[in-house]
Amino acid sequence: MSYQVIKLSNGEDIVCNLVEPTSSMHSSQLVITSPLKMDTISKETKRGITETLALCKWVQPYSDEKSFIIQKNSVVIMTPASVGLSKYYEYVLNTINDMSLVKIVPTKKELKNIEEEQMDLEEDLVSSEDLKTILDNFSIKKTIH
Repeated sequence: MSYQVIKLSNGEDIVCNLVEPTSSMHSSQLVITSPLKMDTISKETKRGITETLALCKWVQPYSDEKSFIIQKNSVVIMTPASVGLSKYYEYVLNTINDMSLVKIVPTKKELKNIEEEQMDLEEDLVSSEDLKTILDNFSIKKTIH
């Protein structure tokens, strides 16, 4: 695996797996898999301000593709990920994959609660006929100057 940190011209930083180019690829493109956006988050602690790294899905929430093509002219810099970042990247990828395997199925009790809440909401709604009657009662028949 060739994990790379890529800074894009739009300001985003991503960590990803760089796929080795094949002869059919254009030399002006990079193919990457499993890209995660890198965000630095500042937190105030008792010892002062510290920064932590958050990795989140980059394009995956919007696409089912496994690999992505990046034009080289949109890359500002690319460097191999450090050993520590590589381990953290693998950990986050595994966590994301594990979460996608878990299917959340509501219990019968939860479904009943949802149904009751929906019925309560429907009871609170004013029917269009009732609304018309209410508005008719408030309409002003005379114009006063």
